[in-house]
Amino acid sequence: MPYKTPFRTPHTTGDQADRRARALTGALAIAALVAALVALWQTQSTPLGGRSYCWGAWPEGEAPFRRGDHDRTADESAPAPGRTTGHCSLRWRGGHGLGAYEQQVDLRLGTGPRQEGERRSWLGELFGDGDIPLPDGLPGFTAASGTGALVLPESCDVDGRPSVVTLKSITALSPATTGELLVRAANKATKATSCTTLPPIRLHHAPSAPPPSETERNGCGIPGLTQGPDQNRNQSRNQNSDFHSCAVAGAQGWAARFLTTGRPRLVALFDGLTGDRPPAPGWRAHGSIDAAGALVRADCDGRPTVFTMRSGPGRTHTPLDDPREAFPRYVDAVAAQMGCAPLRAG
Repeated sequence: MPYKTPFRTPHTTGDQADRRARALTGALAIAALVAALVALWQTQSTPLGGRSYCWGAWPEGEAPFRRGDHDRTADESAPAPGRTTGHCSLRWRGGHGLGAYEQQVDLRLGTGPRQEGERRSWLGELFGDGDIPLPDGLPGFTAASGTGALVLPESCDVDGRPSVVTLKSITALSPATTGELLVRAANKATKATSCTTLPPIRLHHAPSAPPPSETERNGCGIPGLTQGPDQNRNQSRNQNSDFHSCAVAGAQGWAARFLTTGRPRLVALFDGLTGDRPPAPGWRAHGSIDAAGALVRADCDGRPTVFTMRSGPGRTHTPLDDPREAFPRYVDAVAAQMGCAPLRAG
């Protein structure tokens, strides 16, 4: 009977160990490459196509950049499925000598605070000086200071609060540039989060302020209220059939800011803040008026509309910037301008 070699467990030779090490190294390299490609995809940056910033919304060869810009750095967190939040702080330098400058643009996506007091303060900062509405009824606005906001579709709401893309620049941008940057960022956000099936937002016309009105000389369009020399400075306003914004400045900063809008997604930002009681007897609206500010919501020719006023650091304590005096007259004037029936008796 022939002798049989006993069964033995195979052992790893030196060549086998080398092959396994090379395989492991290759797998790790592939994983690293995949991670890098994912990161490039998330920022829409490609080795051949050049880099894009802020969720891939702003290519390096387009606005807000100028030719010769350098030292660009970005700190950003991109929106993603199930995460309708994001931020991007973008900084760069440009020019030479006396023409040298530094720029920073901060972009955010979020819903703002839930708590009533904090939300009022947030909205007070969101709307600023003489905001200019985006054209074609888009739910957003820009300002000459280089700020702006654009509200995403209702399907992108979080816990009943609208999602908003906001932009703030330390150096003024034109309203047209700000509007374009907002639209590009909003489209990237909705695509990244898959929160809507609506077509991408289009900006068909550049935002622009209307020509001055005859009422502008009368206290920010409020009949019966006159302005002194200090109050007349830096006054800005914008009026539209569904959007009116005005700011009056005093000697020590802005004295009062007024806003009216009937654009549904902008109105939704104020949901839950006006209560269910009129601000005073005889009002056909819900809300409140006090020494610091006013906010009411009313039905204006079948369209929910909000009217707001805030007093600021440049307040002169004259009827022009006292909400109890100025706000009712402001509502009368703007409601009539918008074709809305009177909102208060007398």
